[in-house]
Amino acid sequence: MKIEVAIFIAGLLAIGLFIPGDASMALQENEMKEIPSYAGFADIQATKNCFIIVGDTQRTSHWEFWRKRNDRERILIVDKITRREPAFVVHLGDLTTRGSSEKHWQEFDDMHKEFCKKKIPYLPILDNHELYGSDRKALQNYFERLPHLHQRRWYSFAWNNVAMVMVDSNFSALTKGQIEEQSQWYLNELEKFERKVEIDFIIVCCHEPPFTKSRVVSPNEKVKVYFADLFLRFQKTHLFFSGHSHSYERFQMDDKFFIVSGGGGGPRHKVIIDPRKQLYQDLFFSPELRFFHFCEMESRNDTLVFRIRRLGSDETFKLVDPLTISKIRR
Repeated sequence: MKIEVAIFIAGLLAIGLFIPGDASMALQENEMKEIPSYAGFADIQATKNCFIIVGDTQRTSHWEFWRKRNDRERILIVDKITRREPAFVVHLGDLTTRGSSEKHWQEFDDMHKEFCKKKIPYLPILDNHELYGSDRKALQNYFERLPHLHQRRWYSFAWNNVAMVMVDSNFSALTKGQIEEQSQWYLNELEKFERKVEIDFIIVCCHEPPFTKSRVVSPNEKVKVYFADLFLRFQKTHLFFSGHSHSYERFQMDDKFFIVSGGGGGPRHKVIIDPRKQLYQDLFFSPELRFFHFCEMESRNDTLVFRIRRLGSDETFKLVDPLTISKIRR
């Protein structure tokens, strides 16, 4: 494509319709339009024993002038994830500020150049920011970079003895038919992985949380009804991840954990820490304004080891809130 543009410009130069400065600008604009393709399922390596989950890496909107930008923290998190070279990365949504903006996606691609070059499989789920602006243009920007998703808004895959079920919590952007279709698909996937003897752990991921103490966003009742309630009925379902609340929270019901992980660089949200005002008990004790972070999952045969990589003020990462989950013995 670059060669063809160069030949075209050379022809215009020959007849005097272009000056060199214009030619340089045209080539730069053409290069900016090149859309990277992120690695997918075919590049997942079963020999690696670790994968990463991150959420809410979008830049702070210029309209939110009262909130911090966190550009440095976002870059540090993406760079750290890239250096870890995990088997794959799950993104819980809010990749960009406005999904219909080519400029915002260009910023996202620039930040992930090394990540893309290393062909680290990238497996995100849709969120509210990915749909900001024109839905058609926003979805085009999203799926052009993720051809392995084949335009699917919800999907599943297996890695060793772990099944990942990825669902779309944007109920306001789904038709009644799509909601029913996804609900039936979700139930079928949970039943399918529950039956498979080679699967020991089922992890569900969506953007909006069924439980949160955030002071900015509320728990999503439809996520609870359509996803969390079913999740609680199965034996192999152990972890339910969501973002949207730009913080870190961990809730437990029976032997199952609900993790809210939205610390990828978006403007941080404070959480309610007064026990008298909490709808749900957060098992992670921390101040109301929490740290930037990402989650790391390590597979050790019959166990999964969960931990948080927390970004400190000295720009180094520390491991916090470790959790070991064992497979169900039948």
